[in-house]
Amino acid sequence: MESRKCLHFASEIIIMHTRQRLQNNYDFLRVFAALCITFFHSFALLDQLKLEPLFLFTKGRINFSFIGLNIFFCISGYLIAKSVTTSPTLLNYLWKRLLRIQPLLIFTCLLTVFLLGPIFTDLTIPDFFLNSKTWTYFRNVFPALGIQFSLPGVFLKNIGESGVNGSLWTLIVEERLYLLMSFLFLFKKQNSWYITFYVLFINVIYLYNHFSYSGEMIPLMDTNAFYYSLVFLNSALLFILKIDLAKFLYPIILLSSMVTILGIIFQNSDFLFLFSFPFLINGIAQIKGITNHSGMYGDFTYGIYVFSFPVQQMLISKGIAISHPYLLFIISSAIVIPMAIASWHLLEKKFLRMKKAVK
Repeated sequence: MESRKCLHFASEIIIMHTRQRLQNNYDFLRVFAALCITFFHSFALLDQLKLEPLFLFTKGRINFSFIGLNIFFCISGYLIAKSVTTSPTLLNYLWKRLLRIQPLLIFTCLLTVFLLGPIFTDLTIPDFFLNSKTWTYFRNVFPALGIQFSLPGVFLKNIGESGVNGSLWTLIVEERLYLLMSFLFLFKKQNSWYITFYVLFINVIYLYNHFSYSGEMIPLMDTNAFYYSLVFLNSALLFILKIDLAKFLYPIILLSSMVTILGIIFQNSDFLFLFSFPFLINGIAQIKGITNHSGMYGDFTYGIYVFSFPVQQMLISKGIAISHPYLLFIISSAIVIPMAIASWHLLEKKFLRMKKAVK
């Protein structure tokens, strides 16, 4: 009898969570972002970045990878802030982050070392497995400590680069931000102004370093990793301050769109993205429509993101679809999307059901 009650309660939680997911566009935006990055890599890995349409249109100011990564970090910042503040314990929060990232990452590393590596390496199989760098590739299981991009003898003759999975660099930033957000547990709700002051202070230092010293005073701040970290934190601040995006939805979207356009048009206006993207992306996420149901059958974003780069590298290594970036994008997407769907249903979803195993 007791087990039936627990099962019923668990079912109600799943149903409630599903309903919440079908009331926003976060799933749609994440899939769009993953495909934007896949599209960008179709050009970059063929050494044809200058032909990427958004790069051409904006005269090198932005590209589709930039759009995709801004979407990812804006969404992640907002939802991770929500996860931290609603998790019952710090351990539960960290456990949920572990379940979301590590299972697929471990599986991907195993496939990369024991299947992709032996097939595509220029070394003999014994030499490949006797090379220490083959085994240090498993450091990628926990990106927060740093990652390794290459494997011995693999993709050395590829057109753009020899990295096995260049997309993983963002997971270094992402997981370190997850750990940083743990400090939210040190602050009570009424003391959220501490966090607000901290994030705004970082923004001020970033802008001062950028405009007064051209990034040379604090070189660390003048990097892509720091920029996306700041986008993440600014987006998190929207949730921490309980800003009701839905109440003034269309004015927010219109204003943030205008600011974003200004950032694209005028030189040295990139800093505007730090403030416009968090409002714009999380605002678009609140729009009601058919795209709210994009996650009805699962969240395939992570699989698309993790699998795309190595699949594209494999195709290039075999001389497949190297005649045109658009062809590479179409063929790689046709391979990766079914893989991502299978990954969600056979692996990711099963581990996410264990969220309440740690309280």
